Amino acid sequence: MQPRIAHHPTDRSKARWKAVALLALIGFWLFSGITGRDPWKPDELTYIGVLQHVAHGRDLVWWPRIGGALVPGELALIHWATLPVAWITSAWLELHEAARLANIFWTASAIAALAAATRHWSGGHISWLTAVLVIGCLGLYDRAHSYLPDVALFAAIAWAIAGCALLPDRSRIGVALITGAIVVAAAARGLHGFLLVVVPLAVLMAAPVLSSHRVSLVRSLLLGASVCGVLAWGLWQADSAAFQQFLADGAGIQRGGRERLAPLFYGTTVLWFAWPVWPVAIWLVVLRGRGFYGGWQRAEVIVPAVFFLCGFVLLCVTSDAKAAYLLSLLPPLIVLAAFGVDTIKRTWYGLIDWFGILVLGLTALATVLVSSALYLKWPPNLAQWMTRYVPDFQDTPPWLGYAVALIAFVIWLALIQPAQQHARRAFINWAGCVTFLWVVVQALLIRPADYISSYRATFERLLGEVPADVCVSALAVPSGQTAMLAYHGARPIQSAATPPAVDCPFVVVLRDRGGPETAIDPRWQMLASAARPGDNSERYALYRNPSAPIVAQSSGRS
Repeated sequence: MQPRIAHHPTDRSKARWKAVALLALIGFWLFSGITGRDPWKPDELTYIGVLQHVAHGRDLVWWPRIGGALVPGELALIHWATLPVAWITSAWLELHEAARLANIFWTASAIAALAAATRHWSGGHISWLTAVLVIGCLGLYDRAHSYLPDVALFAAIAWAIAGCALLPDRSRIGVALITGAIVVAAAARGLHGFLLVVVPLAVLMAAPVLSSHRVSLVRSLLLGASVCGVLAWGLWQADSAAFQQFLADGAGIQRGGRERLAPLFYGTTVLWFAWPVWPVAIWLVVLRGRGFYGGWQRAEVIVPAVFFLCGFVLLCVTSDAKAAYLLSLLPPLIVLAAFGVDTIKRTWYGLIDWFGILVLGLTALATVLVSSALYLKWPPNLAQWMTRYVPDFQDTPPWLGYAVALIAFVIWLALIQPAQQHARRAFINWAGCVTFLWVVVQALLIRPADYISSYRATFERLLGEVPADVCVSALAVPSGQTAMLAYHGARPIQSAATPPAVDCPFVVVLRDRGGPETAIDPRWQMLASAARPGDNSERYALYRNPSAPIVAQSSGRS
């Protein structure tokens, strides 16, 4: 067993009110932004559509479909975990809000796992500092509050790191955590998620710090692979054709059609996505590499470093360039940063402290000013300028939102008041500023943001002339928008790639200004056209197909 390294200040013997304040901060950050808005582009649309298909399927849904077509490279397994929350909260929450509520479990479990790992490796001197670093990461501010399988993958990586930390003293719990991480990662992202957990663990078996626990690591890998194999066998038995198509699509790995160079994209995007933890993580590695604080050949350095390096290489090789995939790189960076916070120089944490207070505080004040221009039309120049981005927006002022923003402002002032200056205080202030800004934005700008980002009003207006339970074909419409047609339109939707494949009496066609013109049958009669406010790139047209009779179908959504 490795000797413990002392860290000061410590998480031990904290005043009780500080623990309560930390839990309140975590609660505010977790639960704000869950309700009050519809699914938004780019990713949440597809996964809400998949969840709708899973929840409203007549039988147990094994493969996700949108508009009757398989969703390439996706599994329905992780969405099963959301169903109990959706059923319990169906009386007062819509499906997309219940789905985001289920995300709280994944995020909270990731925070707890990272806290357990750092607490074990530091001998109790570092634990819930990791929660502050999680809240402070800019990449998590909206993605942790959106329904994405990558949030479950984020939790799985955290579980795997915690499992490695617990192997020396609590091997059974460590094996269980690692096994669960492998299964959850595979259920969320298929082979891509499976590799993100298994490859670092296989590399770590050669590390001297875990050499005495190779048997436990091998046991975890075998158990996790066995459970994944049983699930794969069940999927194949349920629908062999869908399983073969899943394999043909890469089993969760995107192998082609990349528009951006993945290493360059991930290398530059992580600079803001993982801010402010990545500079502290680099500093910790440099400091340990020079032999300070026990050196670099320790589990708290090697384990997260291996997870990060292997994850970065796998992202570049097995996935398209998409910012949400960087969630899998945050847990190891957070662990490294947690051990580096107490060692950074005063000028560094002073910069982070004042940058958060000034920039994020001023951004929150700008948010109040923008909301005043949108709701109260003051100042008039700003109100006129905002009409370019939020045209024809009319709504009553959110007085409750202003009250919430005022309360949050008072709490924020109390948080950043002068206190004993140290690095941990700077990161607590940063997390408080991020949470304050997030709460203010949700309280004041959520309605205008939803007005221009939601497809609800657009698709309800477009499908207003279509009788209930009459199928509508979506011709060359992306899967996310097809999912929203079924979700907001409350009508059966069938995807069609070409006009001859259309067999519904009504057809929705996307007129994308940046894409090729979609060919339509000249016999079709145009009935309506609609677009989101302020969005000139996407316009949807509804056509009547005279060759198909109007026949009511089952109300089950696709």
